[in-house]
Amino acid sequence: MKATLTVLVCAALAGCGAVAVGGGTPLVTSDVDAAMAAPGAQLSFGDIATTCGVSSAAMGTAVATASGYTVYDTSPGSTALRTHYVDGFTDGCARQFTAALVLTGDVDTHEAVRYARPASEQRYSQTDTAYEAIKLAFCRVGTGERCGDRIDVLARRTVFLTAYPQFTDSRSWKEFLLHEGTVAGSGTETP
Repeated sequence: MKATLTVLVCAALAGCGAVAVGGGTPLVTSDVDAAMAAPGAQLSFGDIATTCGVSSAAMGTAVATASGYTVYDTSPGSTALRTHYVDGFTDGCARQFTAALVLTGDVDTHEAVRYARPASEQRYSQTDTAYEAIKLAFCRVGTGERCGDRIDVLARRTVFLTAYPQFTDSRSWKEFLLHEGTVAGSGTETP
């Protein structure tokens, strides 16, 4: 039943496929970051693209490190939209996106916020759905249930990045789910 549910949840995600649980193997993959972009390309807010051949020094200032990923800001003193990079992906390439503010979020905090209210009272984005598929396969628990005692292992290579289009008062934002060296999901969130 759980394997069938995993396949059904993954089938709902474009370009997603479930693979066996194992160290370093993504449980959910997607084509969210299939686009390629030259370093410093002016991407629209909410888009994420793969950028190969850019050095850490060229990515700007490292501003956050979580779960094996490092976020770089090309102009950390600015509050305007600008290019950000993330490294830590299995293909050795960085990912870039445009945002005014970027925050990292661990899976334990995501679960605490997400499961504070019943699922019927909340919208689920593609990122939430991708996380549920990963959690089901790795933690063996259903939708709306906390991962349990495997949460620390899951958190070692799984993190949420939240990108905001402006520094304050954003009415919506973009959330990227990074898992086992891939971008497993991307979704637009609203309050």
